[in-house]
Amino acid sequence: MSEIELHRKLLGDAPRNAAFQAALKQLIVPGKTTVADIGAGTGFLSFLARRLGAAHCTLIEYSGMLELAQKLARQNGIDQLSFVRGHSAELRKPPKVDLVVSETLGNFALEEGLLETLIDARRYLKAGGRVLPERLRQFAAPVTAPRLQQEIDIWPQVGYELDLSAARTVSLNNMYVKAVLPADLGGRDSGQIWDDLDLRPQAKAADSRRSATLRWKAADLPAARVEGIALWWVCELLPGIDLSTSPFAPATHWDQIYLPLLSPLELAPDDQLELTLSCDTRPDVGVRLGWKTRQLRGGKAVAEQVQDSFRGRVEV
Repeated sequence: MSEIELHRKLLGDAPRNAAFQAALKQLIVPGKTTVADIGAGTGFLSFLARRLGAAHCTLIEYSGMLELAQKLARQNGIDQLSFVRGHSAELRKPPKVDLVVSETLGNFALEEGLLETLIDARRYLKAGGRVLPERLRQFAAPVTAPRLQQEIDIWPQVGYELDLSAARTVSLNNMYVKAVLPADLGGRDSGQIWDDLDLRPQAKAADSRRSATLRWKAADLPAARVEGIALWWVCELLPGIDLSTSPFAPATHWDQIYLPLLSPLELAPDDQLELTLSCDTRPDVGVRLGWKTRQLRGGKAVAEQVQDSFRGRVEV
């Protein structure tokens, strides 16, 4: 896919654009605020910042989109911009600014390095400087409808007397970008927070290795059969200004993540579903997500499945 297609989706996302406009408007003091736009892409956020009165914006982008951003700036008569080709973490002497903005969110929230980018971006800030966004919460919920699992787990139905179990194992250790519908889930209240990141500069720097364990009572789910797990996020740009990929929120250009199970879990009325999620986004790792599901009965596990996105890779 051409990189411009990604940015077409970004700029076509009206809720995203409006949220960043509102947040920038709150933080920018006309004629005074300086901005570093990390992962600037087409330069859209810097253009908004300058139109709101930012004194100067530094656009940092490692891809060829930077040249397009320069052209767009000229076409729109936007000045007081500096353009830096490279990765923000590689700049040894970064500019000191009042505000760092970085929209490096993926369908899986941390897949584009948001956490590591904003921690490193503290080097860019003047005393009392701010970052956008300020907080990220990640949610998980059981998927009780079979629709998504049936789309993915086609292997037993291929036929022709072929054993495709090895391919099935690889397939079911992947995370999938899917449009999860409210009807796929156990109700609006079934989502639980598994990760809550305070991205503000004054907060302790979070580790790139994240994990949590959640539990749901079978009695609280609309169906006894659990097919998989849905993930989504809510990103707080500033208090009161959120972006959300919840299936219950207005749609954005982002979708949700679906984690398949190796086989559905049939829960008895008094059972619990336990989910342990572990995520590693260190730069030398990339993105590694693990999910372990256990069916608990009387506090003891009667079924367990362990999956890992690294098992879902096929090296070519």
